[in-house]
Amino acid sequence: MKITEESMRRQNEPSQSVSKPEPKPELTELEKLKAMTWKDRAWYIWAYYKVHMALVVAAFLVVQVVATSIYQSTFKTALFCMVINSYSEEGVNFSPLEEDFAAYQNLGKKDRINVETAYITYGDNASELSYATLAKISALVFSQDLDIMIGDPATIQHFAALDGYLDLEKELPPELLSLVQDHLYYSAGENGEMKAFAIDLSDTDFANDMRLGANPLLGILINTVRRDNTDALIRYIFAP
Repeated sequence: MKITEESMRRQNEPSQSVSKPEPKPELTELEKLKAMTWKDRAWYIWAYYKVHMALVVAAFLVVQVVATSIYQSTFKTALFCMVINSYSEEGVNFSPLEEDFAAYQNLGKKDRINVETAYITYGDNASELSYATLAKISALVFSQDLDIMIGDPATIQHFAALDGYLDLEKELPPELLSLVQDHLYYSAGENGEMKAFAIDLSDTDFANDMRLGANPLLGILINTVRRDNTDALIRYIFAP
């Protein structure tokens, strides 16, 4: 083979690269999902978007909590009553307080009456649930949220020993005291002195309508800030 200048030049020239096939265009997320089965889609979404979904859910919950708090703040508590140890077979009926008394007081739609029931055992028979309920009641009293307590004699005696109720003979207006004078229930206070800490609701239409069971006694919490409505409730019960 004859080596010429032309052949040498051709050998030194870079060889032409073999042409490669053009890469396929990258699929969009929607196109990827369309090409998958439902099972694969679910797995793919969970694998790649669970953090995003968690953030969306968290943001939604925050907005919901804030909105609920703002809405709830537009309501005002008109009365908070705790019914304790009412062993009624049919259960306590809240409507005489939440509806009838609310109408009697001409309360507005955003004036709220709260009624809760609880069961408590005292002394050596106290259960863990009883201790938890007592802690809740203590918190309600401390925050001045609780106004009225309706309970059995053991309940009234327990909180009376802590001076938890108003002395009704001293604190009720004369016209109200005259209505309930024959229904006052006396119990020992913190220093052992007997005081009129409660009112016996037995044989009242109110107790019957609420299905309060036997020997229901009503006490007004000593630090209530809603005396207008607590006194109105006594008037409603005994002079409707």
